Amino acid sequence: MTLDVYIDPKNWNPQTGKIKPGAKNASQINSFLAVKEAEAEALALEMESKSKFITAYDIKSKIIGKAPEDFFAFVEMHRKTLYENLKIGSIRRCDGVVAKLKRFCNDEPLFFDEISVKFIQDFHQHLSDKLHNQANTIHSNLKVIRKMVIYAVNEEMMPAEKNPFNKIKLKGEKTKRAFLLDDELERLEKLELEELSMLNHHRNLYVFSAYSGGVRISDLLMMRWENFDGEHLFFQIRKTKEDLSIKLPKKSLNLLSFYRAFAKKKSIGSDIEPRSFIFPLLRIDKDETDELRIFKAISSATAYTNKNLRQLIKRAKIDKEISFHTARHSWAVRALQKGMRIEYVSKLMGHASVKQTEVYAKILNMELDKAMSVFDKIERKGRA
Repeated sequence: MTLDVYIDPKNWNPQTGKIKPGAKNASQINSFLAVKEAEAEALALEMESKSKFITAYDIKSKIIGKAPEDFFAFVEMHRKTLYENLKIGSIRRCDGVVAKLKRFCNDEPLFFDEISVKFIQDFHQHLSDKLHNQANTIHSNLKVIRKMVIYAVNEEMMPAEKNPFNKIKLKGEKTKRAFLLDDELERLEKLELEELSMLNHHRNLYVFSAYSGGVRISDLLMMRWENFDGEHLFFQIRKTKEDLSIKLPKKSLNLLSFYRAFAKKKSIGSDIEPRSFIFPLLRIDKDETDELRIFKAISSATAYTNKNLRQLIKRAKIDKEISFHTARHSWAVRALQKGMRIEYVSKLMGHASVKQTEVYAKILNMELDKAMSVFDKIERKGRA
């Protein structure tokens, strides 16, 4: 318990729990400590007689007489530590969750003793009924709040026993991973589009990823000509900071030939600037270093790409919910379908372990099970 009394550590006697005789104001401070100790013992007895459940935190709050602490002020004060090692995207998501919680509290302070199981349940209901958030969004939002509450417990802002997440089990839902098979990709590729239209650029970006290891859109948008040696892409994955090399198939090489010709037309000299972006879709300078500007540019380009992909999928008469990330799923399922070993698929996707990749093997098995149903159809026709 901090009592805001400061002394030289060499004057403290840990055995007696008092200041050594002869130190400045030793007698007065020792008397003050004795009074506070007696208060604590008396309070403990009083509170025990009124309640079966008390904590050291409760006693500390009574003795010190501090005003209740505001959760939002605490989060802002400890923002640097709470967000340590988080990427910009994660930081912005955390800020978004705190903003939702503030609006739920009508921009009023949220005191730690108000954060109860019922409060969390009410916030959960608000996210679902008022904001129409999906189960997995709610799950990720509450995980952010839980992390902040645990940090507050570690900082002794609230007792561990009163952490509401001790009694709440956070649950997400398993999402169905959409993907395109070869015939669907072919329909997408055969759409007639204006060569330099954004629809064509976005279609090319998706197809490139679906044939090239399922490279994430954030990596493709930042891909430069210096990352390409004529056969391979060499780059550092933005999400994991791992280095990756991918040998490109002919389909991908043909797409890069198109963009090389496009880049040469735009270049002032005869050679392409090595640091220029392969796919001309980001609205930032090639030498931009500000991570927030880069993040915003990638987010904007991703949203635009996903909007156009929905239009393209509709035009290709493909009845699936598709975002750019499904190019990653499309590559993985098709790679396994074509006989690539799962450990190779895992490595090319930049997964930390094969376990992350096994979900695609399960998807493939489900597709194979569906394929076997043709025999049931044949049998039914025979009986008819």
